Amino acid sequence: MMKSIKMILFLLAVISATLFFSGTASAQVGFLPEFMGNAAGVDRPGFCLKFFPSYYYQHSIAAHDAEAAFEPQYFIPGFTGDINKDQFQFAVHVPVGYRRQKDVAGSVESVTGIGTITTTIEYYWRMIDTEDLDFWFDNGITVGYPTATDNKGISFAGNPYSMRIGGNAFTFGWYQESMIRYKKFLLSIMPIGMTWGFYDRETDTRGGLSLSIMNASAGYAINDYISLGVNFGLLLGNVAGSQDVLKNSVPVSVRFYTGPAALISFLKDYAMQVGVIIDTYTKDVPRGQGIAIALWHHF
Repeated sequence: MMKSIKMILFLLAVISATLFFSGTASAQVGFLPEFMGNAAGVDRPGFCLKFFPSYYYQHSIAAHDAEAAFEPQYFIPGFTGDINKDQFQFAVHVPVGYRRQKDVAGSVESVTGIGTITTTIEYYWRMIDTEDLDFWFDNGITVGYPTATDNKGISFAGNPYSMRIGGNAFTFGWYQESMIRYKKFLLSIMPIGMTWGFYDRETDTRGGLSLSIMNASAGYAINDYISLGVNFGLLLGNVAGSQDVLKNSVPVSVRFYTGPAALISFLKDYAMQVGVIIDTYTKDVPRGQGIAIALWHHF
């Protein structure tokens, strides 16, 4: 009976979030801020599901982005065989997005479809486990696949491929994360993340190296169910190896964002993580703001 009630609550949360975001257009597809508690391991092996609804408005180019990403996860014990000491996570991230944008003449175009599907293998290591201090240290490897959706056949601003969800090139990435809890203070941080985008035959471009630096969320536990804090991060694109259609290097793009964050725990195996994203500084990339939510359930 209790399991049925838990499942109903979880489904209602997912359905409510889906309805809330389905009426609007969407966000920086594929952009996920660090969430509070995101780098912590689970308390037992098994299957989990994470659902990421998000909305983002890039006002400098009048673009609305909305995304609903699904991420099945599976955890197994690590090298020690003790899930409380170390563990492996295997995950598949499947984003479905919608973008609506105006060109300089006021014409509106949109595209809907699947973005870049990625697979992840992550290793969690619990270095400290005491009453006052908990410290998880983990590393992840990601592979992205050329599954992007384009509005092919539609010329937008003179470029038939300018409206795109995700990328149509393979990518390879590595990141390091840490989750630190000291008494009621919580820090979930990705000090460094690197992604290499390979050659895209459809657009004749190459993404090259992108970096995520100090992508983090810090908060304080109000009680056993609610933690409040702030998220922030620095994203650098086209750092090295990037190439446009004319075979020229692409200028490095910069995005620094911040905003309030919250973590809400539903019973034991449920959590809702919320982050408001506000670009405070950008260079060679559109500026905007939005909201990202992560709904998580351990079956």
